[in-house]
Parts: sequence; C-alpha cells; structure tokens
Amino acid sequence: MIVYEKLGDYLQSQNMKYADLQREIGISPTVTAKFQKNRPINTETLNKVCEYLKVQPGNIMEWIPDEEYEKANAEKLAIEKQIAELQAKLKNM
Repeated sequence: MIVYEKLGDYLQSQNMKYADLQREIGISPTVTAKFQKNRPINTETLNKVCEYLKVQPGNIMEWIPDEEYEKANAEKLAIEKQIAELQAKLKNM
C-alpha cells in the first residue's frame, strides 16, 4: 500500500496545507482527499506535487506491505468504534 502520511507531515513542517497545493498547482479537492485517504494518485499529479515542493517522491510517500497496513488500519477502526460507543454512552447519561 502506498501511503502519503509523509506529505501531510511535510506540508505541516513547511506551514502549508493541502489547500495550498490546490491553489498553487491547480489540483482538485478530490485529489487532495485521495492523498489524505491514501487512495491511488496518477503519476502526473505526483509529478506536479514533487515539482512544486521540490522533493523526491520518497519524501512525500512510502510503501507499506498490504498486510501490515490492513492490520494497523483494523486496530485504528476498532479504537474508533470504541470511542463512538463511549461517546454514545456519555450522551445517554
């Protein structure tokens, strides 16, 4: 699985936001959502981002084996479910 968490970290370190990419290189909000949700991005878009930020692709993305990613994501989903259940309980009190 290709993940783009490094891009978010890089933008934050440069005091930038995804909206800056939208404005400066003309990518759509849909594309920035793909970055944030680790969805497939075409190489043309990736090139635009690297060109604008003057970085190598490895500076803004990384590969994680699918099994490892799915395990980490399953743990996250389980915790989010627990949080939702606790918030519902709290609301009913």
